[in-house]
Amino acid sequence: MSVTHDELREATLFASLGQEDLDGLARIATAEERGAGDVLFAEGDPPGDVYVVVGGRVTLCMAIDGGEGETCFLTLRRGELLGWTALLRRERVATARVVQPARLLRFGASDLLELCEEDHDVGYAIMRAAFEELADRLQHTRVQLLDMYGTKG
Repeated sequence: MSVTHDELREATLFASLGQEDLDGLARIATAEERGAGDVLFAEGDPPGDVYVVVGGRVTLCMAIDGGEGETCFLTLRRGELLGWTALLRRERVATARVVQPARLLRFGASDLLELCEEDHDVGYAIMRAAFEELADRLQHTRVQLLDMYGTKG
């Protein structure tokens, strides 16, 4: 499916980019519709695609108890980045499962990294936005840990 500039602009990752930059992203993006229960990738999988959630919800879960169970720790919504470890060429650190029918923008990590290398302004904008989103996630994780374990006074 074709990808619109409006869909690209929904993602904070691409919000600061101009029309020409969005054209380049639209050429390497694919829009996908996924149903509830679909697994986009599993913890431990090799790097693959990077996604942006356009609609619906996707949850991230990790194995616990030696693989006997799973804990879901984050639900991604409209405009959020999914599969960022592929940009670092690292294996998947969580399982991504659609929990509400979702529309996603899919980018081959190699294509996205190549675009970033070809145009360093685009690369900088994307990587900066990705780090900002990851910093927000880290802060939320810290708050969750404080809620779980409390603070010692």
